[in-house]
Amino acid sequence: MSYSVKQPGGAQDDTVIDMDKLIDMANQIGDFFAPYPPVRQIEGIRNHLRTYWDPRMRQALLEYIKKEGGNNLHEHVLAGATALIETANEKKGYYGPPKV
Repeated sequence: MSYSVKQPGGAQDDTVIDMDKLIDMANQIGDFFAPYPPVRQIEGIRNHLRTYWDPRMRQALLEYIKKEGGNNLHEHVLAGATALIETANEKKGYYGPPKV
């Protein structure tokens, strides 16, 4: 699976980010949040993916999780990415800690 990048102005670029690179990037985010308590890990990863990743990158990652089960993703990264789906209907401007 790969991810094509569109250039500004809508021009299609031949540059491709393959799934291995997306997995590495997601796991690097997970490495940053690894020292946090589990709830904060998941929220931090979810918020980072939702705020900073291009929607096409998020979609590619979520499709990979759906089709492949998230192999090669750290467990807390898988949980954070899955939280994107579970919180899709939340108010878009809310990125804070879990509402408990």
